[in-house]
Amino acid sequence: MEDEAVEIMYSEESEASQLKLVKAIESWASKESQRSELELTGFGAALSNNLINFEKFTAKDCRQCPKLIGALSAVKQHLDKQFKKFDSEIDKMHIKFAQEMEELDLKIIRDRKEFKRYLISLIYAEEYNRLRHNVNNIYQGLSAKSQYEDIKEMETEIEELKRQLAQTKLK
Repeated sequence: MEDEAVEIMYSEESEASQLKLVKAIESWASKESQRSELELTGFGAALSNNLINFEKFTAKDCRQCPKLIGALSAVKQHLDKQFKKFDSEIDKMHIKFAQEMEELDLKIIRDRKEFKRYLISLIYAEEYNRLRHNVNNIYQGLSAKSQYEDIKEMETEIEELKRQLAQTKLK
């Protein structure tokens, strides 16, 4: 009975169904990567929530879905850009606030709206940093797998070639 489960789990039908699912994910990711900056951020957040377990993708899956790697690269670049933008704003504000602190002799900062913007930028920078790290990890894993030769697949191909060679020798 257990052998039957193994055969079903790795049957051609099962593999075909899995490939259809991976292709659907690739199509979705490709469309999401073409959207506006705000939607790209949402795409990055969705990926970071680990709704899709990319660790289960095989090297073969990754090679068969190059648009998926491209989509992840696009969102990764967007998140990197956004992080750098907010990080740069924080650096500028640090300088300004340091000057103001000196001017005011460590009193309350004059422009509360500016300070509020600083706090918001600080929050966004941290959030984009978290998102870009998560998406970068997914991208690195799938990118590496897309370039990895699947040993099991190669062994299967070798066995098939041996079988074909043996059949031609018999004829």
